[in-house]
Amino acid sequence: MSDNISYYTKKTIESWDEVAPMHDSRNKSLYVDVANNNFNNLNPDFDSLIDRFDVLNKSVIQVCCNNGIDLLSIRNKGAGHCVGIDGSKEFIDQANKLSKFAGQADIEYCCSDIYALPEKYINSFDAVVITVGVFNWMPDLNRFMEVCSSLLVNGGHIICEEIHPILNMYEEGNPSYITNSYFRIKPFRDTDGLDYFCNEKYVAKENYWFPHSLSEILMSAISNKLQLKHFKEIPYNVGNYCSDLEFSDGNPPLGINLLWQKNE
Repeated sequence: MSDNISYYTKKTIESWDEVAPMHDSRNKSLYVDVANNNFNNLNPDFDSLIDRFDVLNKSVIQVCCNNGIDLLSIRNKGAGHCVGIDGSKEFIDQANKLSKFAGQADIEYCCSDIYALPEKYINSFDAVVITVGVFNWMPDLNRFMEVCSSLLVNGGHIICEEIHPILNMYEEGNPSYITNSYFRIKPFRDTDGLDYFCNEKYVAKENYWFPHSLSEILMSAISNKLQLKHFKEIPYNVGNYCSDLEFSDGNPPLGINLLWQKNE
């Protein structure tokens, strides 16, 4: 299984490195926006969840942080030591640049496969943050949750916003439509690219994403000594996938917010 995990994560990282320059070129305004001390990229319900946890002076690590703008937003809310982890060197480079423009150059960023994190981060953080678009890239969700739990001090929390697993059933369209089983196990293979801003299709390096049911998410947390403290289903678009469904008569849940606490 470990060989398979390495294969899939390598493909994922290559795909994100490929799209990173495209995203950077389309978001030059970010370099101005982040310079505002009140910059906040968080969706409303997740922003409220961060406030409920109260990050003031807390140590925070964001796994799969992309260009770091969510972590910057949390730092602006008063978090203490902040670390961002991502496998894409291209996005880590962007995160470092954005942090400097924001006057937050002391935010630490690390380029690493999530399944092979440096030992120095183990048992070190009050909070692990997961934002939209992480679970589906994980070929082994239970092991991913194990990694996240290992980063926490006892009593620490995982604060999570994700695309609702029910969207694994849908294909994007006008309107988006159901075509997959909710209980599908086989990963999806994609070569259309990862441009989630403009949804531009291009001949891209292949990547694979993995459908995980809500029960799989919850049970992987339970098996890693994580106690659910908050759960909310979100009706509005959080991940720019099948966003038209927000306005449909049959509006399914499009996102989920979760708060877990580590209790050993």
